[in-house]
Amino acid sequence: MDNTLLNSDKVHVVAFNKSLKKLGLKQKGFYEIAKHFGKPKEWVSKVLVGSNNKKLNSELIKWHDYYLLKDTKKYSKKIPGALSVLKKLKKEGYRLALLSNCRHRNIKLLVKSAGLDSKLFDLFIGNDDVKHPKPWPDEILLAEKLLKHKPDFHVGDSIYDVKSAKRAKVKSVAVSSGHYTKSQLKKEKPWKLIDNLKDILELI
Repeated sequence: MDNTLLNSDKVHVVAFNKSLKKLGLKQKGFYEIAKHFGKPKEWVSKVLVGSNNKKLNSELIKWHDYYLLKDTKKYSKKIPGALSVLKKLKKEGYRLALLSNCRHRNIKLLVKSAGLDSKLFDLFIGNDDVKHPKPWPDEILLAEKLLKHKPDFHVGDSIYDVKSAKRAKVKSVAVSSGHYTKSQLKKEKPWKLIDNLKDILELI
């Protein structure tokens, strides 16, 4: 979702910095936070807090979600061309599942705030819907179970998306629209590597 369909870095960076301030911790630069996106939220929290203190990490995530809900969701924007791609895929008969390491509720909030019609998606799956989020395959496997269909592709911008797809034995399409370089994505050996989401239409 993030950096594949939505420009939502500001949503999370501002929410995390507000949370760090709330907890009396030092705030961080934009990229110092954003470069960790794509990882499970618990991993991001440990890096930002600089500690394995489970209570503190849990508090940071709790406040991040609070500020996202109350304020920062407004920064969510569609990536140019994303809407037309989604409409084209639906017209071609594809069923679309939106998977993210965000909470289920937050996915819907960010989609709505960005002006994407939630009806474009057949399914939303967040990190709170599975035992293990990406890079584990649980989110993809749950989508497969609920839709009763083996996914044709999994599209994402991070190395964790690629790892998750490969573990689920699904073709991985890596999009170099996020914080991972082409060389980093290529190292994970995705099925295809594309420059932006529009290029997915050439693969179907």
